[in-house]
Amino acid sequence: MRWREIGLLVALLALAHFAPGVQGNSKMQHGAKLMLMEELRKANIGRDVWAHIPKNKRSVWEAHDGRTINETLASFTDIPVDIVVHIKLIGFDGDGINHVKVDEAALTRYLRGLHLDLQTAVLEPELKHLSLRPRVHFRVSKAPVSLTHRVAGVLTSFIFGAMQGKRPATVYVPHRVVDDVLAAEEAGLQPGSTHAYHAAPSSEGGGSDPAHLPALLTLYVLNLEPPASADYLYTYKEEDAVVAAGNWSEFRSCPGALFASEARAGGGGSLAWVDLAAAPHSYGPLRGGQGQVFPHSLPHATAFLPAAASTAILPDLAALAAGAVSHLAWPALQHGDLALPNKDGGDDLEVQIIHIHDTLAVPPRSVDLEVLRQQLAGALAGSLMAVQVKEHFLAFAMCDLCVNAYTNALRVRTQRQEGSNVVASAGQILDRLVLHTTLAEYSEIILAYAGVHQTHNVLPVFVFDLSLRDEPLLLDGALQAAAFPGMVIAVASRAAPVRTRFSCGHMPRSLQPEDATRAVLGAVLQSAFGAPHTAQRYSPASGPGWNYLWALGATPHGPLSSLTTLSVASGAAVGRNLALAELERHVGRVAAVLHGLNKLSPPHKSSLKWAIERTDLRNRVTARLNVAAVKLEMAVSALSAGRNAEALRLARHLSTDASALERAALQLDAQLTQELACRGGTDWTVLLWPPAGSLVAVVAALWWRSRGARLKAEARYDKIY
Repeated sequence: MRWREIGLLVALLALAHFAPGVQGNSKMQHGAKLMLMEELRKANIGRDVWAHIPKNKRSVWEAHDGRTINETLASFTDIPVDIVVHIKLIGFDGDGINHVKVDEAALTRYLRGLHLDLQTAVLEPELKHLSLRPRVHFRVSKAPVSLTHRVAGVLTSFIFGAMQGKRPATVYVPHRVVDDVLAAEEAGLQPGSTHAYHAAPSSEGGGSDPAHLPALLTLYVLNLEPPASADYLYTYKEEDAVVAAGNWSEFRSCPGALFASEARAGGGGSLAWVDLAAAPHSYGPLRGGQGQVFPHSLPHATAFLPAAASTAILPDLAALAAGAVSHLAWPALQHGDLALPNKDGGDDLEVQIIHIHDTLAVPPRSVDLEVLRQQLAGALAGSLMAVQVKEHFLAFAMCDLCVNAYTNALRVRTQRQEGSNVVASAGQILDRLVLHTTLAEYSEIILAYAGVHQTHNVLPVFVFDLSLRDEPLLLDGALQAAAFPGMVIAVASRAAPVRTRFSCGHMPRSLQPEDATRAVLGAVLQSAFGAPHTAQRYSPASGPGWNYLWALGATPHGPLSSLTTLSVASGAAVGRNLALAELERHVGRVAAVLHGLNKLSPPHKSSLKWAIERTDLRNRVTARLNVAAVKLEMAVSALSAGRNAEALRLARHLSTDASALERAALQLDAQLTQELACRGGTDWTVLLWPPAGSLVAVVAALWWRSRGARLKAEARYDKIY
């Protein structure tokens, strides 16, 4: 027993001896990391921060962290991004429909039980997942009583005012009535402050709620009792005379019960709201197309028994929050071929709108350039990239290639008129794939005809202005504009409004063929920045799909809306996609080097010590990996907080470390090649041994055979005599 006590005392003394050194080393590493982070915040793009670190301070970064190559590789191929979605409830404290009283803790349990296995998906040209994946944390709180009273007050005042002297079947409330109140509430919140909330930790192993992060999306859910039990819906910038008539087929935008706001939430994230007390509503593709919204698609408290409503509505609220995440907070990327900054010299993207018209004179404007400039500039505000929008006019008479592309894409199709089961008609359409194939082959020549030279990042937008046509002409018979990587194609004509394959409350929707501004805006966002259609969704379990619930209001996609403004969520997707694409490119380069180093290490010994024998080269690789890990950590932190421009800048800084690692890998490869050449060195005389040896063997075999034949002959002769 005494010897065990003596051994324990010796161990404690040894630990006390080494502890100050270990603690000091840890402090040095932490201090070096803070200095590097501070330097990165003010460093210009292209400046190699590591190269400016004094040599006497590089030893901290050259220290190995003890991880294997596989573990280091995993940190660059599976990168979680923590994001926060804040759900704020109004009218769920027993003061709303059916006296529903939702407990925040109970809702957080359902949100945690969603098990959102989200991935950052790229949908085209083939489906793939990026290294960075979202890890969602939900917060749930009830709005202050003062906010509840303000929202209820403005709704009651407007609805009673609209019902004076008449009893309409549905009251149409401008969305600004509620949106302005909620936006003012969020603007009044101090930065970093919020109401008391319950947190639902991520079910993907994210641990506790990251309290330091602002909400990437703030979603208000309203359940207030309608005044006088009136049915009401929200309209989106409609004229008063059209609203008073109440004919949905003349509404420029389909009315709804929700809105993704153009204002920001208190923490700088996106703001959206859903009013569950609004009248049940349906809209989306005709004939029961995928993504159709039905009256029961939103949870209404009246659909539940009063005694069970408070509990039964919880799963539906959780599903509503999950849908908002996939459409507003973290949508998929349409494609990965983005117009990244500094790709072909210069950080500006030139959107060149080429009006290809069938008249000799310049046709009426079908695209509002000022709207495009304003919305694109807002989406890229604070980013490294700027956008210039220019236009040129090119007549059919001056461009035979344009005529060739147009005529080759013309097709005749017979179909029923939308909304009719009997009447069939034949009409012309433009095959968008055929048109794209021809334009892609001759785009440089056509741009030269228009006076555009591709010396910068140029996104051509070919708009076919067909003023001489009285009949409508659409791409594939349904689209005004189509997005392709590196190109946008649109068509405009002076035809009458065209019925689309979408309905709003069982009324067919129409679009105006003479104005292609909104369609071109959405296509530019898709082509240059990979921003998907608002209704596009992706789930690892079911794959890509559609849900048109959020395809209303401030969105440039689809015929259900006519607004040419972008919600904050749509604009944020642009900056996020640029940062994601840049990060994926450089992280992939680092991962490729680690893959190669892992092949050099022996089995079951995945370590840089075994992969790189030279100490100086191994130290340089270790330092670069450590610096790259810090940059990646900072970029991911910026993405989590919605600081997409900062994330893009830090992603650009990663390129210096990726290039340095690739140079080290090439140096190691050259060293290995030299060693192999030295060990396998040969003399010219070696080339003579195979033929000489073969000749000697043949001569010996012939001699042996002739000797054997002679001996047999002599033996036979002796027997005779």
